[in-house]
Amino acid sequence: MTAPLAGKHALVTGGGRGIGAAIATALAVDGARVTLLGRDRDVLAKHAATLPESAEAHIVVADVTEADQIAEAFVHVRK
Repeated sequence: MTAPLAGKHALVTGGGRGIGAAIATALAVDGARVTLLGRDRDVLAKHAATLPESAEAHIVVADVTEADQIAEAFVHVRK
């Protein structure tokens, strides 16, 4: 059976903890590649390490209240 989100990519803000981390985990379990975005690199990296290898988890450090940081984050995410 194919994972329902296989071939999809998800960007999850606040992906290092709380609801964002739970959403990232659920997306990864369903087969999505996942990018975690947040302000704390260590927290993001720690959560990324718990995701399935198929998630090809990446992290991007940015503050969603800063437009320039978000614009730069999306450049990295598209790569």
